[in-house]
Amino acid sequence: MTYYRGAVHSIISLLLTAAVAVPGAPDKGLSEPVADPVYPAYGNPAIDVLHYGLKLDWKPSKRLLTGTARLTVRAVKKIDKISLDFGRALRVDGVTVAGKTVKARHPGDHLVIPLVMAADERVEVSVRYHGVPKPVRTGQYRSDTSKLGLRSAADGSAWALQEPYGAFTWFPVNDHPSDEARYDVAVTVPRGWAAVAHGRFEGRKGNTYLWRSTESVASYVTLLAVDRYQRFDAKGPRGIPITYWLRRGDRKEYLPVVRQTPAILRWLEKRLGPYPFNSAGVVVTSDSGMETQQMVTLAPEFLTANVVAHEMAHQWFGDAVTPRTWRDVWLNEGFAMYFEWAWYADHGGSKLESYLRDARALDGRLRNQFGPPGHYQASAFGASNVYYGPAVMLHEIRKRLGDERFFATLRAWVQEHKGTTQDRASFVKWLNERTGDDFTALVDDWLDSPTTPTAQ
Repeated sequence: MTYYRGAVHSIISLLLTAAVAVPGAPDKGLSEPVADPVYPAYGNPAIDVLHYGLKLDWKPSKRLLTGTARLTVRAVKKIDKISLDFGRALRVDGVTVAGKTVKARHPGDHLVIPLVMAADERVEVSVRYHGVPKPVRTGQYRSDTSKLGLRSAADGSAWALQEPYGAFTWFPVNDHPSDEARYDVAVTVPRGWAAVAHGRFEGRKGNTYLWRSTESVASYVTLLAVDRYQRFDAKGPRGIPITYWLRRGDRKEYLPVVRQTPAILRWLEKRLGPYPFNSAGVVVTSDSGMETQQMVTLAPEFLTANVVAHEMAHQWFGDAVTPRTWRDVWLNEGFAMYFEWAWYADHGGSKLESYLRDARALDGRLRNQFGPPGHYQASAFGASNVYYGPAVMLHEIRKRLGDERFFATLRAWVQEHKGTTQDRASFVKWLNERTGDDFTALVDDWLDSPTTPTAQ
């Protein structure tokens, strides 16, 4: 997620007795879900969703969403029910398990399907539903995360912002980063409208837009955006397809900005290794900025090349390698912030050292206000404390390793852990083993200290 505007100016201006296994169910999308220590109300560590097939219809005039979600679910342990996160504003029209109709309960923001499953058993669940989606009020410090999920405007346009949670407002989901899955998304909209989702654009049939994710996706980087978009095509490194989706009136001002995406990806590849997915893109929405997988989401106020660089860096750090729980969001934001500064320094901004110096000057105040990066306040998700301090920490690691070893280490981190979820312990253990050095104290100091650590 991009940082809030103030921070930009601060630094860079059924009831069944047994489940029926899905024949030949693939292991792609296999995860090891855990409970979240920061937001325990979301996600279910007892299940692992391997695949979501979403067939959606959006009627702008009524702001009405109609959907069928087909989920391939694996039981992590023996269970007697499947519990999913699913918004209370949406009405369940029918549920089947392995093709058989079942009676499910929908208490609050949860969908509960009675079903006995043995550990590692798999089943296909289908949910039909409709309604006017409503975002969830979070009470978060940041204005752009005070409401999360799918929201719509008076003109019928719609978009989803859902970090750290909120995907449940538009489809039934295990809404936690530790449970990644593959996706196929088909969205039907009226003529003159277009629908954008995460993954690679597979074309359209009539006015149904088709999107596919062949790599695992965390629920917070999924996407649905509907507007009167115009599509522009480009090619990235090694010919990967890139699409830009701009609203009417945006072309003159913002097309030159998003057209810098191939160059930004080439710059990042030189430092981080191959772009980790088979497509990329940018879509303009009405609020904030987000590293939605393979299709970055940016509001006009954030449509600058340096913010595109930030969100594209997240495709390596956050999307390809995802934090196991929200305690380690610094694994996303510290890396993306660091490479945004580095990109900007190479393209007409101040020197990298200037950004690091400013960040260090602000870091103590941020720790005092929001907590240290590794123990931030739950009501202050995405505050700048998880961006700036961890970015400076990365530079301290760089100084100890030297440029060649530092960038080789980051490339190896992504290549060796692509499609997985990680946390501080796994990162530090790997870093120490990879480099032959011990960074435990340095990382703990930067993530846990209530005051800014001294530079080494």
